[in-house]
Amino acid sequence: MVMHRDRVYGRIPAIRLVRDLMAREEVGGSLRNQRSPILVVEGFRGAGKTALLSELYELLDQRVPRARLDFEANKRASVPQVLSALAFELSTRCPRYRLQFPRFIVGQLVMGLELDQTHREQAYREVAAALGRQRGVDTFRDVLVAAAGEVLGTMFIRGLPVEAPGKDLLERILTWLTVLAPEAHRPLPFQQWYGHQDLHLPKDAIDVLVDLNRWHWEAADKDSRRRVDDLLWAAFLADLRTEFDRGRRADERSLNCVVLLDNADTVLGRRFLTELVRTRRQRTAGGPDDADPLTVVATSRGALLADVPSTNRALVPTDNTGSWPLRRIKDRSLSWWLQYRLPDLTEDEVGRAVAALGRKVGNNEILTQVIFGLTGGHPASTSLVLDAIDKNPPENVIEPEVTLSQTLSGDGPSRSTVEAQMLDRLLDVSDATRRDLVTCAAARQWPHAVPLPLQGTPKGGGRAKYLEILEQILWPADETAGPALLRRLLQRRLALRTPPVAPSWSDVYGQLRDSCRTKDDESGELYYALAGGELEFVTQRLHQRIAELEDKRWLKLLTSVTAAPRQHRQQQALVDEAHRLVRAAALAQPLISLARLIAALWIAADPFIDSNRSDLHIRIADDYTEVARLTPNAPSAVLLQESRRHQREAERWS
Repeated sequence: MVMHRDRVYGRIPAIRLVRDLMAREEVGGSLRNQRSPILVVEGFRGAGKTALLSELYELLDQRVPRARLDFEANKRASVPQVLSALAFELSTRCPRYRLQFPRFIVGQLVMGLELDQTHREQAYREVAAALGRQRGVDTFRDVLVAAAGEVLGTMFIRGLPVEAPGKDLLERILTWLTVLAPEAHRPLPFQQWYGHQDLHLPKDAIDVLVDLNRWHWEAADKDSRRRVDDLLWAAFLADLRTEFDRGRRADERSLNCVVLLDNADTVLGRRFLTELVRTRRQRTAGGPDDADPLTVVATSRGALLADVPSTNRALVPTDNTGSWPLRRIKDRSLSWWLQYRLPDLTEDEVGRAVAALGRKVGNNEILTQVIFGLTGGHPASTSLVLDAIDKNPPENVIEPEVTLSQTLSGDGPSRSTVEAQMLDRLLDVSDATRRDLVTCAAARQWPHAVPLPLQGTPKGGGRAKYLEILEQILWPADETAGPALLRRLLQRRLALRTPPVAPSWSDVYGQLRDSCRTKDDESGELYYALAGGELEFVTQRLHQRIAELEDKRWLKLLTSVTAAPRQHRQQQALVDEAHRLVRAAALAQPLISLARLIAALWIAADPFIDSNRSDLHIRIADDYTEVARLTPNAPSAVLLQESRRHQREAERWS
């Protein structure tokens, strides 16, 4: 389908931000590198983070050297392997840029040697001899490929296939590299960098390389691994600084090279970026002002910066619509991270996407309201719903249940519904964990879910650690449309549980209600009671409280209670369903109008009902008017105001 994805996924501000971070500064007629904080793009699953990196990758093609890597696909890799893979891709031919990594390659070459570390002098002679022998293009092309290992197979490099690395792939890589690394470019003269490291260190380069080799073979030791990572990061950045300033076209290189890193919340991703920041900080502390010409964009679901002090990061305002003044960051020596949270879609942006379908699909305004109410503006889910509607446009009444049950792709048993695809976009866990998430999603807030029975087997850390994982999925610190939508979809899974599958809907909501009652949480008790279908009990309690509470407090209680999820939905007009619920409660006057108001509000709060909602809001408006007479200061001005609001809602849905 045709969709204004640049606006829908909020990418334009992010792309402008990256552009500004890439810019090199002109000083005295020549270009100088500017310190560039790492841009961390945050968002829940399906918020458009990977889509943003894909768009940036294409936009930068043949404009600047760029590389892209997914940490989720390289969990077992090491920092040196990732650096080797990035160096490989950044070396791709690009107008005005021709990047080589001779210092870095020297380090990788020496790391691969098997030295006699029991005799320091012997190891010294072996390194010197190896560097004397290994010269030319064969060494250059072998080292990066061998050092990157399987990481190269997960990356897309123009001209290279993406597949699991094997002998055939490595041979094709080596053939391709022949064009990249001419014989004239030999890395060995740059081995002396390991002595001074651009910091005026009085070290012997071969001695440092001997140590590097020893640290490499002691990879099980965290300190040794960190020393290797730090030294190779420094060599990698030193190569970039030199390469940007050399050659006859150096004055045309106005933009940094760019590295795009997806799913940086992994252990490797956090270590990789933390070590980059540490390398940059240490260099700044040493006095040099020649920053590296590298712009890094990483995606995160929020864990990457969770432990970073606020003084070390800056947050880009979420309502930013233009080029953000990066001078605020560059003038602050401690801001090493730049945090940008991808926003959810607004109702207007969803409306623009509906209009972009390019055909008449009934009332576009009503369709927009239904989609926005269903997805909350979650980008990936909104896109799936729009694709389904584009495939089967509704004629009059828009029914979310019908849309969610559609299939979009695949054949036979492999085909999945829109609802299943939405859930897959929002959640990627084991079946056992998903069962427990279905149970916990019934809770209105996380503390209520903690005592619920779990069926999954906690891994490493016991129940407390397992609960922490579940909480981070269902109630992340930065609450957006994604988690709320995920909880609603999981509640629908709970509604389908039938014996002997346990715990069932009634089991879970009964336990939640009892727990709130013992804690004297009236709002929670009534919320869970209504979810369990106890309309009579809820009506009687709210009737009692209407005489005891101030009008605004009672309205707040009513609103919070009627936000409860519903297990059963009838195939009938919404007003008729409200009347059916009241009849089943077997209440007498004056409670009938209050029960009908509660039932109608409960139905109206359900985002899965059809678009024929005008009569329902008229019913709500009338019942608010009647209930307003039950208050101590009858009629209640607050409730009459709500009546008028629902009259306007009825007009919106007509």
